[in-house]
Amino acid sequence: MRWPAKEVSGGEFESGCQIDKVWREWSINHIGTRLKGFKEEELEADPQAEVQKTRKLREDKIDSFFAGRPDMELRKNQYRILDFGTNLTGFIGLKLSCGTPSRILLTFDEMLTEGDIDLKRLGCNSGISWEMPAGSYELESFEPYTLKYLKVWVFEGDCHISDVYIREYANPDVDRAHFSCSDVRLNRLFEAGKETYRQNAVDIFMDCPSRERAGWLCDSFFTARTAFALSGNTLLEKNFLENYLLPESFDNLPEGMIPMCYPADTPAENPETGYAQFIPNWAMWFIIQLEEYFDRSRDRELVNSLKPRVLGILDYLKAFRNEYGLLEKLDGWIMIEWSAANRFVQDVNFPTNMLYAAALSAAGRLYGMPELLEEADALRDVMRRMSFNGSFFVDNAVREGGSLKATNNMSEVCQYYAFFSETATPETHRELWQILREDFGPGRKHTGAYPQVHMANAFIGNYLRLELLSRYGETEKLLKESVQYLLYMADSTGTLWENDHHRASCNHGFASHIVYSLYRDALGIYDIDVKNRLVRLKFSDPGIDWCEGRIPLAEGPVSLSWRLEGDTIYYRLSMPAGYSLAVEKPAGKKLVRR
Repeated sequence: MRWPAKEVSGGEFESGCQIDKVWREWSINHIGTRLKGFKEEELEADPQAEVQKTRKLREDKIDSFFAGRPDMELRKNQYRILDFGTNLTGFIGLKLSCGTPSRILLTFDEMLTEGDIDLKRLGCNSGISWEMPAGSYELESFEPYTLKYLKVWVFEGDCHISDVYIREYANPDVDRAHFSCSDVRLNRLFEAGKETYRQNAVDIFMDCPSRERAGWLCDSFFTARTAFALSGNTLLEKNFLENYLLPESFDNLPEGMIPMCYPADTPAENPETGYAQFIPNWAMWFIIQLEEYFDRSRDRELVNSLKPRVLGILDYLKAFRNEYGLLEKLDGWIMIEWSAANRFVQDVNFPTNMLYAAALSAAGRLYGMPELLEEADALRDVMRRMSFNGSFFVDNAVREGGSLKATNNMSEVCQYYAFFSETATPETHRELWQILREDFGPGRKHTGAYPQVHMANAFIGNYLRLELLSRYGETEKLLKESVQYLLYMADSTGTLWENDHHRASCNHGFASHIVYSLYRDALGIYDIDVKNRLVRLKFSDPGIDWCEGRIPLAEGPVSLSWRLEGDTIYYRLSMPAGYSLAVEKPAGKKLVRR
């Protein structure tokens, strides 16, 4: 149970005002064959419209902390805004008594917009209303919602509200994990990442606990890493992946393809193909995640059971390969990231093909199929020739007169896909890596460097960048940029966001990946091999003075602490009985175990 920390404001309003047009979001506007629900004319209660037809008459800034639980008297046409202190997910509850028949309405959001709740910000219907005769009541919402701020409106009657709370709906298996270091900003990022994970990992990995609550692939690749770091097991990841095994078929998708998220066996909606919407890129991320799942779990049974699904995906994609072996004119929603890169997806999209090469390699290693590794290497060779223009990798090529011609479209995220997929490395493309390392990243918004290369977004370009900085040993830079990318989110909502702006979900599961990164790159627990009972430590030069942390395992925790004194790293480590240790130290530093 969580209670509001303070009152933000209160005041009076007028209801029933005339407005030109009522704003409607998709869950009302799009009711039909694609989306089931109630149309506008069928609604018996309409809090979305009712709120829009109000006008604020008086506003008092309160900014007062509660000494105990909320206790408020509200009459007709009065409101209060409450602050829970951090973004939370759960069932909203109230205890109240009404002296006369009353009607109250709750609206809520993850942040305030100009000091108030904006129903339009998240693009969903964030409102609940109750009508009741005089009497005493204990009310609780039937569904969980996500909010930091709650606005209580009284439209009719008078109410004495003696309690307001959120009954949390979150993953409890995170409290054994621990991280702390000498940089308090990194500690705040860890806590925000943990808070984000616990709300997005109840029974499967979700994209967000607010507007969708769906198990999207690609998001899950990042969240799954966090899951093991915080809980020391792969229970939820197995739940997630198993959903793609259990159905005999996905009737509304082309043969071999899997849903972009689960549950998502939606009605066929494309009149040209007769199929439902799907993201072929996310099927590739499924294969890449499955390889990492095996490394975390050594669950060969599930991996082997999913082999027909993996080969089915690759067989489906093979039909789109052109004379160069590249995927061309893919069907479905070609999703790269939330940026301009999504405008350059046809005819041949190079980030998609880079991801395809990575998926072929993952499948080849996972199932001992060297021919897939050879295909992936050949594909990378083609892209090095066709996509790289001497300075940057371009995003796409188009057919002109029967020939493929590379465009001049260039995105930041395309460069990161190139290095993530090992189409490029700092050795093969040294100048490009130096440009990306020095001139790209969070500071480019201010410098305006390379304006011809479209900026990346949080999902997923910024996270791919951080992964590459880790891969190539840029730990101090990685931690500095993590603060620049994420700290304002943590300070604003206590959770991490879908985008690098606040116009969408401010609590997105994939963003919890910072937890995994801090364990690996700041603390130095590089890998835990549960099958071979091996802990790998990789000490770097992260630019902090000390760090400590604990990752829980079924057999007991792996706990590490270290302190830098001069050129010597002194560390303590405890791990479950039977585990062995491998240690890598940074150049120029001594390593002493205490």
